[in-house]
Amino acid sequence: MLITRPRGQGETLAALLRDAGHVPVHQPALAIEPLPLSAADRRRILDLDLYHAVFFVSANAAELALEAFADVWPQWPVGVHWLTVGEATARVLSAAGMTPEYPGAGFNSEAVLALPCLADVAEQRILICRADSGRDWLAARLRERGAEVDIIPFYRRCADPSFHWPDTASVVLVTSVDGWRAIAARVPAAATVVSAGERVARAVREDHRGPVTVAASAHDRDMVTALVASGD
Repeated sequence: MLITRPRGQGETLAALLRDAGHVPVHQPALAIEPLPLSAADRRRILDLDLYHAVFFVSANAAELALEAFADVWPQWPVGVHWLTVGEATARVLSAAGMTPEYPGAGFNSEAVLALPCLADVAEQRILICRADSGRDWLAARLRERGAEVDIIPFYRRCADPSFHWPDTASVVLVTSVDGWRAIAARVPAAATVVSAGERVARAVREDHRGPVTVAASAHDRDMVTALVASGD
């Protein structure tokens, strides 16, 4: 049972898999490389108190963003909605003294867009903290609602050079399109791929002819639920 989350982010999923009777192996598909901030990005951080909401797309984004924020904000600005897609990233914010808001279900961009604080954002500023590539769906929808959306890329994802396919693995859990593309050539044709949502599954099916099981989201419990339902 192969977990491909980045280093430091597979422990909860591994524990759930063990509770379900599986033997997990953690082989990160992607390595995280922090990026330098541009002058424009530094100005955005100085203006942090002017944003209606700040959305952190992942735990990596939250950790790197908070480090940059703390350099100029010894106390977090008040009145800002600190948004995440799920519990794992929310824990990073809570540990830093923020009060995070995140969907109770869904754990994707669509669920984040449905948060009450994003219902009326005309002429409001919103900051998205993310990687240098990724899904632009949420930013596009917020702009359609009249928001001014800024994006700061805090890191890039690249293939982890240490990745290898364990001889004992027959199932791999994939939580992002980039993660899949980093390992696709090394996944055996007969392996079962559990993908985090239909968007990831479509990318998997472009390369893989073996079984593909689609989880409701990248949330750990959704991934395990899909795996159990598949019978693998």
